[in-house]
Amino acid sequence: MKIWIGFLFGLFVMSHWSIRVFAWELKAVTAGERIGAVFFGVVILFLILLYIFKRYSTSFFHGFLAAIGLFLTVDNILFHWVFQLHRVTSGPEANILEPLFVLIGMALVYYTWKKEKIAD
Repeated sequence: MKIWIGFLFGLFVMSHWSIRVFAWELKAVTAGERIGAVFFGVVILFLILLYIFKRYSTSFFHGFLAAIGLFLTVDNILFHWVFQLHRVTSGPEANILEPLFVLIGMALVYYTWKKEKIAD
């Protein structure tokens, strides 16, 4: 029952407030601000990874790394390049960041695949 309440609340929140969200009036206009916003997200992700590495098993950590790698690769190739739905940033720096993220994603998937294959 709790999951349905959470689901319905999530639908309500998304339908009522998602069109009014403006990131607390923050807007990255310059290339430096856009790259800084991406860097901020990477730092937060790194802190989450550090927490997971310290708290959970190695297999769980590798699974998390693989999920990040798959997301970076599939999201960039499919949604950014094939369907052109959105970009990492709205500026020309996306032409450098997106291939870099795809390479990092592929490296994460390869690294975790090799590590878990050895662990078996």
